[in-house]
Amino acid sequence: MPLSRREFAKGLATATATLPLAAVTTIAVADESTKPAEPEKLDPNRAEAAVWLELIRTRYADPRLTPEIMTLVAGDVLSDIMHCRRVSSFPLKNSDAPAFVFTARRSDIPIRPE
Repeated sequence: MPLSRREFAKGLATATATLPLAAVTTIAVADESTKPAEPEKLDPNRAEAAVWLELIRTRYADPRLTPEIMTLVAGDVLSDIMHCRRVSSFPLKNSDAPAFVFTARRSDIPIRPE
């Protein structure tokens, strides 16, 4: 049975939300009695890039995706994420719309003069 767009988006959002949490929970402290001085802060851009890279690695499994190539892809993905965040940081108003000129054709004027 094919997935609807809504079900696909819901599954992708769930996977995106749980993967960074799974990565954080796999980092276990060997001794519970010793606590770190301060908890590690994850960079949200790098966490999102890690999710995208894992998605790329699983969806496009290819022997040509060597670690060197994946490093280059990671740089591109991270720059795309930062670019999207930069563009999204500018709020738009309803009046911000593409400027186009609309002229209605009058029926009493012929298209081609004869």
